[in-house]
Amino acid sequence: MSSPSERPIGVLALLDDPAPVQPLLLELRSHGICVDVAHDLVSARATFFGAGGHDCLVVAHDVRQALAERVLESLRTVDPELPTATFGPDLRRRGSPTRTAMLASFHPGSRAGAGALLRFLRALSRR
Repeated sequence: MSSPSERPIGVLALLDDPAPVQPLLLELRSHGICVDVAHDLVSARATFFGAGGHDCLVVAHDVRQALAERVLESLRTVDPELPTATFGPDLRRRGSPTRTAMLASFHPGSRAGAGALLRFLRALSRR
């Protein structure tokens, strides 16, 4: 997805149970996307700041709405335009609809789910 001269896309995946999301994470990595994983607000903030930010927050289908909202709100205090793709919680009211992909009709472990996320990531302008 990225040419050798530009830095790879980086995503922060927020998830509860890693098993159902493993196929998605492997697919993203096979496309040269750097994937970091967090399970709660503390690990999301630490991972985000440790990486110097991410190009997109990806929220798995099993993340509670309240947690997803807290993580997104916290990260957007630093990066107000952080794009978000969610397979579960509806976060559209938390930001611009053009920077939020609602992918709840796909399972994140499915090929269709991975394809939908990859299309969203390709459409993002590099910042």
